[in-house]
Amino acid sequence: MREKRRAIALPLVLVIVLVGGALVAAAFYITENYYSSSKQAVTSARLYNAAVSGIEEGKGWIYKNIKLGHIPRWTDEDGDGMLSAADKPAYAEYIYEALIARVSSTATDEGVFDMTTEDGIKLHVVVYDLAYEPHPDLTDDYEKGFPPRIRPQLEEGSSVVRPSYAVAGRGRGSTGEGAPGSDIGVYLIRCTAIYKDRTSTAEQAVAMRL
Repeated sequence: MREKRRAIALPLVLVIVLVGGALVAAAFYITENYYSSSKQAVTSARLYNAAVSGIEEGKGWIYKNIKLGHIPRWTDEDGDGMLSAADKPAYAEYIYEALIARVSSTATDEGVFDMTTEDGIKLHVVVYDLAYEPHPDLTDDYEKGFPPRIRPQLEEGSSVVRPSYAVAGRGRGSTGEGAPGSDIGVYLIRCTAIYKDRTSTAEQAVAMRL
């Protein structure tokens, strides 16, 4: 009888050990996944907050130059008053990089700057001037990330900012009715936050009185 009990007890113990091991492994797997998901969520929040802080730096750059009397504007290389492929900077990859706001012809006075936060997140900030007139042929050269054309206009005696393009992001459309408000500048600030292999981009359009 005792030998039969021993014969039954040994497989039972092995089953209990195997089940217990499987439960422990599952618990470790669930805990590791939860930790990984939580870490990614925290990193995403940090990157977004850092990108937003970069936008604030861009606003500060615009405000500082306007206060000094240096109005940030895009560069019209061919002087025809319209954005076209001819305005693409020699060093640039995209045509719309001509819209990068500048306060002089030197690279150090353009609205592009990099910085690093205290916790090691790298920020790349670009300020675009949105008060531009697209060339009729520009729609054939649409590129992802193209800043929309937005110009201040007069409406019922007050200066307001409204988009004046027909297709979002394509920079084409009628200029709308009403005279443009010459005392308002409209800009797009785009900031990309980078940490190791993760990135997050935030952007915001702002209007400032000149």
